Amino acid sequence: MRAMDNDQSGCEVSQPVGDCVLSPVQARILEGVAAGFSSGRLSRELYLSSKTIDYHVRVMSDKLQASNRVALVSRAFVLQILRADSWPPRIACETGD
Repeated sequence: MRAMDNDQSGCEVSQPVGDCVLSPVQARILEGVAAGFSSGRLSRELYLSSKTIDYHVRVMSDKLQASNRVALVSRAFVLQILRADSWPPRIACETGD
């Protein structure tokens, strides 16, 4: 599986999602979770602790009312937070173009 790149997925600012906002860090974590990365792998690639990764996953799960990582990713696709037309998964960003 390809390692996550450092392009920030085109998201430089917080992205509104319904009534919640994902930070750029949360967007990268969500992309990684959707790609099947473990907290350990995400922590190494994003230079964050595993506990920080787990915290952000928990916060996003609470915002999207998801009981686990699979449900979080499913909700993110249904709510069009994640793009359905790309692999690895990418955040669907509104651009100012």
